[in-house]
Amino acid sequence: MSHHARITIIFILGFCALGIAQTDSIPSQRLDTVLLQVTKIKGKQRQLPVAVSVYQSDVTAISRQQTALQEFLFDVPGVFTQNANNFAQDLRISIRGFGARSAFGIRGIELLVDGIPETTPDGQGQLDNLNLGIIERIEVIKGPSSSLYGNASGGVISIQTQNFKEAFAKIKAATGAYGFQQYQATGAFGNTTANYILHGSYATSDGFREQSGFEQYNFNGKSSFRVGGNLKITGLVNYSNSPVAEDAGGLTLEEVETNRRQARSRNVDFQTEEAIQQLKVGASLAWTINDKLTVDNYQFYNYRDFNGLLPFEFGGIIDLNRNYLGHGTSLDYKTARNTLKVGYDIGYQNDVRRRFFNLEGEQGNETLNQQERFTAIGIYAIDHFKAGKWLFTAGLRYDYNQIEVRDRLLNPDDDSGELILNTLNPSFGVSLEWFKNHNIYTSFSTSFETPALSELSADPDGGQGFNEALEPQEALNYELGFKGQIIPNFNYQVALFLIDTQDDLVPFELEAFPDRTFFRNAGRSRRQGIEIEAQYAFAKAWFATASYTYSDFEYRDFVLPNGNFSGNVLPGIPRSTTSLQVRYGEQKGFHASLQSNFVGQLYANDSNETLIDGYELINLRLGYGLVLNTIQLRPYFGLNNVLDTTYTDNVRINAFGGRFFEPAPGINGYGGVEIKW
Repeated sequence: MSHHARITIIFILGFCALGIAQTDSIPSQRLDTVLLQVTKIKGKQRQLPVAVSVYQSDVTAISRQQTALQEFLFDVPGVFTQNANNFAQDLRISIRGFGARSAFGIRGIELLVDGIPETTPDGQGQLDNLNLGIIERIEVIKGPSSSLYGNASGGVISIQTQNFKEAFAKIKAATGAYGFQQYQATGAFGNTTANYILHGSYATSDGFREQSGFEQYNFNGKSSFRVGGNLKITGLVNYSNSPVAEDAGGLTLEEVETNRRQARSRNVDFQTEEAIQQLKVGASLAWTINDKLTVDNYQFYNYRDFNGLLPFEFGGIIDLNRNYLGHGTSLDYKTARNTLKVGYDIGYQNDVRRRFFNLEGEQGNETLNQQERFTAIGIYAIDHFKAGKWLFTAGLRYDYNQIEVRDRLLNPDDDSGELILNTLNPSFGVSLEWFKNHNIYTSFSTSFETPALSELSADPDGGQGFNEALEPQEALNYELGFKGQIIPNFNYQVALFLIDTQDDLVPFELEAFPDRTFFRNAGRSRRQGIEIEAQYAFAKAWFATASYTYSDFEYRDFVLPNGNFSGNVLPGIPRSTTSLQVRYGEQKGFHASLQSNFVGQLYANDSNETLIDGYELINLRLGYGLVLNTIQLRPYFGLNNVLDTTYTDNVRINAFGGRFFEPAPGINGYGGVEIKW
């Protein structure tokens, strides 16, 4: 057992001992029973036979820097994040290894914001349009969940933004290292019948490395209307404009040791960066027909305009226009012991992808022009049945996925193609309250993941076009878990899992096409591990959390012409991670948070020839709340990487030429103030 694992287990056992010893003397703070929505049928976190972690905003959230969702997921076992400082490639999130392959953006994980999908039908997800300053709550399902959400559901992250409680207005300004600036304004008005929340933000930074700066504007609006006592309608609008996000590129170990802040020379020569504009509008409806019957409905439209410059000449400039829309309806029928939900989801994605020569930052002749369409239709049924201290759950979902690519350039060949990938995904679970406030559960679930359109458009036989050889990735998940509440102030979860996957989608690079990322299927893999987490409110304003993840992930069958990788460890995922956090805070007065993360070693490539060092990362946040009549004044300060640890922020998996490393910044600070009235 690793040193970090021993620290975490000792810490959790200390929680338990302290909690039991103070059962009769704990102050009034209480960990409320958590009701989950991400599981589609609402239920208590402790009773549901699935591993779910929850983040709930509190007063210390004010002092977060709010540059990446990573800040909100540090404590979640089974979740590993990288790439928080490369704003051209977005945060890479993996859940039990799903999503670790992503070359940019988020893959293999279903993203929801206010109940509306952010993940496209083909399994791509970005969070560059998410306003981190208005996150109220995050629910994370660990493990395959395709019986709930269909394609690319190796895990689920559901984000709820701030809801209306009372009218307010606030502004926030912050500055920090590397030219960081951030300004936010939020206003809420209305009543319980009709209310509105508007939020706007601007952020910019020069970046830690050369050519790693970004600039972003963001607007979010949410409105809620109640009709009678049984109908609620919610409207959403989001606009994001990032005119520049530079990419410093991956470095070799020798380059890192020479100068951690340098950009890769080719990235400088080809002026690698991206620009994005995105508009999203959506609406949802919740209708309680009677005590037994409810209807939920959503629909949305998303437009995304992307322009990217990559560090190579042929096809090195990408112009992508995406139209993405979706709709879904579900019906709940509830009795005293049983809840049945049936529903459907429809998604349609239409991408027009064009590539041009990148002539050292200038656009040259067109090399690719194709229209890519992905149509997804899913129908599902979920059932929860209670029998005394037992809870039985079951789910079944059928998904139809049609992929079409139409070559509009036709030079010299027609690279058009079509795939139809259908799948049926079941899930089962049972939970038993074997002792008061303590549950044991076991479950079986499945997932599938089609290749994304951007992955299919990278064909290693010709560099681009349509790679029909890629197969969907499939997974079977077996789980055993324990959940409980030792006292009203102490919660714990333990999950042991075994996942067998087939046709893992794995990234790689080729010497013939430098800096292009391609994908291939990797036979079979086995993932097994344990996730432990605990939360303890040990005083009126004190809160502590601890989590530990052990991941034993390896290829069971992966043979290529250049080597047999069977038995090797999956790259991009550390063997163990540990998180410890203590925070203190009340609405008035001082608040503080000390976060410590221990990340173990991980491999950078399938051959396991390159091992990336582990590291310890400590972050400190401080703030103070003043109340002056009707005005609240909250200055705050944060210090990232307190120990000035040297570590790698992002590992580029299977990068050609040993360019695995994207260095992270050392110790750096930021500060700001929020004014609310």
